[in-house]
Amino acid sequence: MTVGSETPNGPDLTQGVDFAELERDGKLVGRVGEKEVLLVLREDEVFAIGAHCSHYHAPLVDGLVLGGEIHCPWHHASFDLATGEVLRAPALDSLPCWTVERRDGKVFVRGERTAKTRTPAPMEASKTVVIVGGGAAGLAAAAELRRQGFAGKLVMLSAEDAPPLDRPNLSKDYLAGAAPEEWLPLRPENFYSENGIDLRLGAVANGLDAKARRLTLADGSTLEFDRLLLAT
Repeated sequence: MTVGSETPNGPDLTQGVDFAELERDGKLVGRVGEKEVLLVLREDEVFAIGAHCSHYHAPLVDGLVLGGEIHCPWHHASFDLATGEVLRAPALDSLPCWTVERRDGKVFVRGERTAKTRTPAPMEASKTVVIVGGGAAGLAAAAELRRQGFAGKLVMLSAEDAPPLDRPNLSKDYLAGAAPEEWLPLRPENFYSENGIDLRLGAVANGLDAKARRLTLADGSTLEFDRLLLAT
């Protein structure tokens, strides 16, 4: 994916900014070290998250705040203001977030917070989820299952001969010569093994027995499942 490399703008938030300045627009972009940070005021609470969408680096200062979420102005991905967690595709990665302190009419941004990890649910460890489709939707579903703590078997079937690709980049910047090949994969190759995702390339499903919970593949083999997601 395309990654922005511009120098961070705005005031040094570790030195504090006037709360009244944030209060005027509800959002303010500043910096913490080499990182650009967005302050968001919601119902008298201030949040500090990464200033750019993790999908195509859109400026979230132009996004819409709804409830406890901020929505990307370009492709409508959304993120939790309190944790930076990605809540809606097409973004796949969460945003960094920082601790905020209010004192003497100013807002200070302190250390970056570590993302919380979920404890896998033991009751799911014996289940098998099969995802048919090797695109962004299938990948997003697989990644979210792991984020939510699903600890069972996870199989992803793709008719393609390459792991999930960033298709907007493939059809736009890549053809224009502006995107190198290393930008195209949505995730590095080791992502699948590290997250226990059994990615099967060149695998075509051509039969489904819903009652028996069984898929038939083009090579004649079968695959049983507890839950099936069609994400073609």
